[in-house]
Amino acid sequence: MKHKTTKALFEYWNSIRSERIAPRRSEIEPREIKRLLPYVFILERSDKWSYRFRLAGTGLCNAYGMEFRRHNLLSMWQDECLENMTHLLNDVTSSATVGLVEYTAQTADERQVNMEMMLLPLAQENGEITRILGAAVPMNDLPWLGEHVLTRQWIDRMQLLDPAQMPVAPAVAAIASRISREAPPRPISMVSSLTTRRARLKSERPYLRLIKSEAPTADDAH
Repeated sequence: MKHKTTKALFEYWNSIRSERIAPRRSEIEPREIKRLLPYVFILERSDKWSYRFRLAGTGLCNAYGMEFRRHNLLSMWQDECLENMTHLLNDVTSSATVGLVEYTAQTADERQVNMEMMLLPLAQENGEITRILGAAVPMNDLPWLGEHVLTRQWIDRMQLLDPAQMPVAPAVAAIASRISREAPPRPISMVSSLTTRRARLKSERPYLRLIKSEAPTADDAH
């Protein structure tokens, strides 16, 4: 973990988890990680090929210039990257491990940004792991990010981490208090209307389409 946002999200998740393999979805309190929310998302697993966004932060929506309902995270990868990401997501949900992905995203005019993605398992009330709490954060503050749409990406490095082998986290209240005091990630340039953005070239493919809920729910993380 390199970015302070992914580090903070892991610490928060780990503090709630305690000695269990994963915390429950109902235990995640968005107000306690409010400053991280622009880059946070929640995935829902339907089967081993389908991990659809239930929620996604506005920072990610701006970076990719679009918002799409229940889009499959796996559609953002192709070829070997798709195969590797599929294995990683299935390991996170089947073994309650932590996934860490370093990847490069690129615009149609070949501007590039290094990204870090964290994937954290969440359990349902019956103990089954069907949700993933995650974050995807730009590693650098780039002035053009948000004004130039990210259209493709590829994996540079990925890891599976065993939470049991990592340091015990402080109490949830202490972690939440520290997160609330820290400066939030620098926001990506906002756009006045996604409908005014340039049309994508036919050769471009949107690899990540992010969603917003129609109405506020317990899952809202905006």
